Amino acid sequence: MIDKLIIKCRIMIFLFTLLITGLITGTSLGQENPVKIGVLAIRGAKQCLEKWSPTAQYLSARIPDRTFVIIPLDHKQIYPSVERGEVDFILTNPSFYVELEHRYRTNRIATLKNLCIDSFYTKYWGVIFWRADRSDIRQINDLKGKTFMATAEGSLGGWRMVWRELKEMGIDPYRDFKDLKFIGTQDAVVYAVRDGKVDAGSVRADTFIRMHAEGKINLENFYVPHEHGEKGVDCPPFPHSTRGYPEWPMAKVKNTPDELAEKVAIALIEMPSNSPAAIAAKGSGWTIPMNYQPVHECLRYLKVGPYKDLGKITIADVIRTYWPWILFTIVLFLVITGFSIKILILNRNIKASHIKLENVKAYTRGLIESSPDALVTFDEKGIITDVNEQMAKLTRCAREELIDSQFHDYFTDPERADLGVKKSFEEEKVTDYELVMKSKRDN
Repeated sequence: MIDKLIIKCRIMIFLFTLLITGLITGTSLGQENPVKIGVLAIRGAKQCLEKWSPTAQYLSARIPDRTFVIIPLDHKQIYPSVERGEVDFILTNPSFYVELEHRYRTNRIATLKNLCIDSFYTKYWGVIFWRADRSDIRQINDLKGKTFMATAEGSLGGWRMVWRELKEMGIDPYRDFKDLKFIGTQDAVVYAVRDGKVDAGSVRADTFIRMHAEGKINLENFYVPHEHGEKGVDCPPFPHSTRGYPEWPMAKVKNTPDELAEKVAIALIEMPSNSPAAIAAKGSGWTIPMNYQPVHECLRYLKVGPYKDLGKITIADVIRTYWPWILFTIVLFLVITGFSIKILILNRNIKASHIKLENVKAYTRGLIESSPDALVTFDEKGIITDVNEQMAKLTRCAREELIDSQFHDYFTDPERADLGVKKSFEEEKVTDYELVMKSKRDN
């Protein structure tokens, strides 16, 4: 009986040890391989960690054996971090998301519900603003020839929303502004305008409101024009200068397991609006992924991001569309070129042969003229082709008269003369052949 109790105790101790070891190992693995959430730090890394670390803690509590951490990223770090797989999830503006989806197949799993003036929104807006004491700037058209500052060229709320509205008003900021600067964070843009370092700027509308709520600025010191292409359509009760676009999406990176992404999506959508994570994020939790077609329309209009080559005809496009005709043209060109080269070679050979023949003729002519005997050359038909001076004297005929005449016309026996011509060509040599020549008097 005692032995059985000892065995049972040992088994229980062994199982307890395995359980504790498993828990410790599981916890260690979760800590050693944290799930990294890259977040665009539009107001700096410190503010980013304060705002989103509670969300990482919330997910760590909701999903067993996984520890989540926040990785603040600036505008230049977004694409490299996703491309190299340095983060598992990415939380960034929709403009970046659309291009990440296009380039690296990221996939949105939830959309932020943003809290602003006691109401939550699944869209956000941008503002153009300048100091209220600027009497020389009263409307957006007055910005021509002025200095302007935004956060980054890839920022949606801080730049591209505004750029679209400016372009629709006939203003090209890259051409019409005296100077256009991008500084990196939205707070820095607001301070630069406040301090008179630039004439005007643009940021997210809710950032502008929050900086006022935080006591960092006074909205009464600024003027925000309400000129955009969405007047009267779902407009928020706070200053804004652009139409609204879907809020930031949480997206999984391509190699992040779908099972983990599903757990994160469920946990985010079930996040209570009064949870510490939602309050710290200045939001009201999360909702299902929104339709980001308005963002595509904006980028398409501006011809940036995935649409930067829209309307441009590239060599790749031409090859992809017309490759059969291009291949046919190349083959035809090669064939024509081959024939042309062959004809050129033939022409050169003919020319060389002609020159050689002329040289032979000149040499032969020299031999004929230098001979003291009367000489004559003829073809197979017996037509005289050349004579020397001695032959002309003998026949008492001019050289021009003899050439192209019949050889047998100058002999008393024409038939015998023809046989002599035939014999010479058959034997291919000059032979002795007796003929009696007629004089010019005999004709």
